[in-house]
Amino acid sequence: MFRALSPSLRGALIAVRWHMTLVEVIAGWQQEALGIKPPLGTDRLPAVGGLSGPAFFPEGYGLSHPIRPENARPTVMAIGHNFGCAAYRKEIGPAGREDDKATWRNLDALLVKAGSSPEQCFRTNCFIGLLPGDKQVGRFLLKPDPAYEQACRSLLIMQIGFLRPTALLLLGPEVAGRAYKIMPALEPWRGASTWAEIDCSSIGPYLRDVEVPHADLRTNVAALLHPSFGAANEGRRMKNMTVPMAEAEIIRSVLKG
Repeated sequence: MFRALSPSLRGALIAVRWHMTLVEVIAGWQQEALGIKPPLGTDRLPAVGGLSGPAFFPEGYGLSHPIRPENARPTVMAIGHNFGCAAYRKEIGPAGREDDKATWRNLDALLVKAGSSPEQCFRTNCFIGLLPGDKQVGRFLLKPDPAYEQACRSLLIMQIGFLRPTALLLLGPEVAGRAYKIMPALEPWRGASTWAEIDCSSIGPYLRDVEVPHADLRTNVAALLHPSFGAANEGRRMKNMTVPMAEAEIIRSVLKG
């Protein structure tokens, strides 16, 4: 179980499963994230952390309401590409939250429309660190860096293994195109850079009962438009599909038991 994790992370996961509150566990993950150095030979910046209000992990706790009953865990995980740029992190620093921004608000609206609740969603990222400057979009990993990628992947697997979500929501084709590395059944999405490559694949825009081998878990997985501009591109994406599905319908399909 959890054989992809380093011994220290495996031990930490076993130790905290029943003896710490969710926020304490996430705080431990944040410490792991702060220790992950940016990709070698790039201008990418390390994670900062420290946001106390609603904000994507690792800069925040990834929760709508960090204070919750001790054993209440989210049932949905939304996985983004990276947190964003240094200027954005500085902008939201004084408020300590980002739930007034488009990505958070639009994802909330999608979850409600799909019949879920924002409080049931843990929001995290594939890559740890910040983009330089003031541009929120762009490739985070400019060239392969096996050590960095494995560190990020191990931390993500630990989050999945601890929370054991019933649904994983992959935000954007970059995330979906790399997800096969922790969920081999998503191989048809491998390297996807367009929605046509995902939606016209042999598995379509979502897959149920997907094994996450190193987390000892089976769950449901959906590939979604990034919420920051999803509404504007939803109609265009649906044209790729054999059976057109709105984003909320895709989420609903993976929330079913």
